[in-house]
Amino acid sequence: MIIDSHTHFTTAPAQLQAYRGQQITNLAKPVRAKLTISDEEVARPMEGQLKRMQDCGIDRLMFSPQAGAMGHHFGSPLVSRYWTEACNDLIARVAKLFPDKISPVCQLPQSPGVGPNEWADELDRCVNALGFVGCNVNPDMAGGREPLTPSMGSEWWYPLWEKLVKLDVPCTVHASASLNPAMHLTNAYYIAHHNSAAVEILKSRVFKDFPKLKIIIPHGGGAIPFQWNRQRGMHVKEGLEPFEEAARRVYWDMAIYDKESMELLIKRVGADRVLFATEMFGAVNAIDPKTGRNFEDLVPIFKSIDWLTEEERHRITEGNAKKVFSRMSASAKV
Repeated sequence: MIIDSHTHFTTAPAQLQAYRGQQITNLAKPVRAKLTISDEEVARPMEGQLKRMQDCGIDRLMFSPQAGAMGHHFGSPLVSRYWTEACNDLIARVAKLFPDKISPVCQLPQSPGVGPNEWADELDRCVNALGFVGCNVNPDMAGGREPLTPSMGSEWWYPLWEKLVKLDVPCTVHASASLNPAMHLTNAYYIAHHNSAAVEILKSRVFKDFPKLKIIIPHGGGAIPFQWNRQRGMHVKEGLEPFEEAARRVYWDMAIYDKESMELLIKRVGADRVLFATEMFGAVNAIDPKTGRNFEDLVPIFKSIDWLTEEERHRITEGNAKKVFSRMSASAKV
């Protein structure tokens, strides 16, 4: 079985974006969404993902709202809350329509300068009422401008960590929007923040205080596998836990698109800390001119790594995901 731990609803029905347009037009008077979308209109945009799954041999998607559209930098906390509810409700409908293929992952109504005590309740709603199995967490709610978001290693985040542990769900660190014109959104800003979040968390006391916390760092941790000794050296210099041990306290998803990088990540952190992922449909949903395959078609690339044992393959494609996303229902054929 292959579980894809990182995918997004980038083909959501047009009614969702129409609601966002209404929010922008009436920014000072936010209203909760009342979307009129039939089941057919929810299912139709999923045809591409379902075909990709079949063609690639992927059995289940951890499916979340479009990360770039979370837009936490925009509007008031109430705007963020209503937008988040609309996005999460739509993901819940997709999961209900395709229970044997989709596990829902939510976004949270984060907002610049507002702490987790003010928005983590949406996680309760999604998990307890809608059956979600995880969430995405933005490490930079203001998109790089004031008010800056505190380090993910700081106690500012502790109310969220407490709730994640209590609910036994993981979070994937995932940035949303950059307001910095010097940084390309997906190729620079995203990767930099996923790298940065891992650095900040792993040099902090977060896992001493929350040993059962489950955090996923996407895209192989950005530059971390390639700057391994830089991280090791800094941990030595600052008298911290050896970095090679700290790195095994989080999980790393494998949406990194080439064999050599996949191999390096697995060798650095161990097969028991890596999750198969494609980010379907994501930043590199395009055809590779060298292979004629979509860049996100990672199954054959992963299968070409010939030094992995069958046990290690099983962990990466299925076992680790079942452990991390422990709320995946047994009735959903997982």
